[in-house]
Amino acid sequence: MPAQLHLHQVLSGPQGKKFGALPKVAIPTDDETLLLFAQELLVHLRKHGIYRRDNVPVVPYQAKARLEIISAQALRTFVDRYVACAKQKYDQKGTPFDVIRTINKETAQGVLECEEFWSGLREIVAVNPVPKCVIDLEAEKPLRLLQPGYDEKTKTLTFGKD
Repeated sequence: MPAQLHLHQVLSGPQGKKFGALPKVAIPTDDETLLLFAQELLVHLRKHGIYRRDNVPVVPYQAKARLEIISAQALRTFVDRYVACAKQKYDQKGTPFDVIRTINKETAQGVLECEEFWSGLREIVAVNPVPKCVIDLEAEKPLRLLQPGYDEKTKTLTFGKD
């Protein structure tokens, strides 16, 4: 089966000027599901510093060099940074138009608890407050220093000077 091509609408015109060229995602309403919304958010948020520890979505807290569980309330504004959530409305003539809005807390909680969302986030199995050495017997040079940021191979988030 061929891979599906994901076409994403981006804000333009007055909305693009106000919010920036963010990808637009439809808020679940009639004929929409929370599951599809969560999967669409994952596509856009996965690369923006949200991870999981076991089955719990977390974000780095740089000032304390630790992870923080992201609450439903915090997810609402996290989403607003990277995605324009939209609800379709109709004018008096029946012409549809999009209204950009922050997701409600219930929707945010549903996303956080959606297995298809949290299981798709990059997993963190270790956190280093400062860069540390790791041994990688498969690498040409088996000893390497983890740099600040996320290391895909070790699933480690390292804090330190960026």
